[in-house]
Amino acid sequence: MRRLVTRGRLRACGVALAGIALMGLIVLTALQPVAQSGRLRVDSFALARDLGSASAAVASPSSSGTNAASASSSTAASTPGATAPSTFAAAPTVPTPLPVLIVRIPPTAPPTPKPAPVVRVSAPAPAPTGTSSSGGDVEAIITAAAQAAGVAPSWLISTAACESGLNPNAYNGAGPYEGLFQFLPSTFRAHGGTNIWDPAQQAQIAATMFASGESGEWPVCSR
Repeated sequence: MRRLVTRGRLRACGVALAGIALMGLIVLTALQPVAQSGRLRVDSFALARDLGSASAAVASPSSSGTNAASASSSTAASTPGATAPSTFAAAPTVPTPLPVLIVRIPPTAPPTPKPAPVVRVSAPAPAPTGTSSSGGDVEAIITAAAQAAGVAPSWLISTAACESGLNPNAYNGAGPYEGLFQFLPSTFRAHGGTNIWDPAQQAQIAATMFASGESGEWPVCSR
C-alpha cells in the first residue's frame, strides 16, 4: 500500500514539472517579434488559450494519477488475504468453561439385618410321676406281669433292658418314647394306660401285647 502511494506521488510531481515546462514554452511562443515593426507582440488570446490547455493537461494527469492511486488502494483493500494493520491490541481470549455434569447418587439403603438363627430346643422330659424302683424291683414287677399274661418273664425282662436299661423314667425325645418299655404315649393310652411312668402299668400292657402277638412293636429289642 505504501509503495502504491509513493509511486502515485512521484507520478504527480513529474506531471506537474512537465506542465510548468509546457507553460514556459507557450509563453515563449507567444512573445514572438512582429515582422513589420520588429517589436515583441504579446497575443493575449493565444496566451489565454494556451494557458487553459496547459492547465487542463496538468489537471488531467494528476487526477488520473489520483484515481489510479485510489483504485489501487481500493483493490488492495478488497484483495482477500490483505489485512490492514490494526491500531488496537487483540482482546485476550477467554476460555469457555467446561460443562459441569451433576449426577445424583441415590442414598444407599441400610443393609437388611439377617434374622437370628432359630435354635430348636427339645422339650424337657416331663417329671415322672410313677414309683421309682430298683433293678430288682423292676424285674419282679415284669416277672409278675409276664406270668399273669402267660409270657416268658425272661423275654419281657430282656426287652425292657434293651429299651430303657430297666429304667422306668427313661425318655427318648425322638418319638417321644417314654417309660420302662419306651411306649409312645398314644400307644400306651390306646391299651388302657393312664400313667406312663408307672412300671407296673408298663409291664402289664407289654405282657398283654406280647401274649396277643404284638411283639413286633419292639422290632429290635423283642427278638
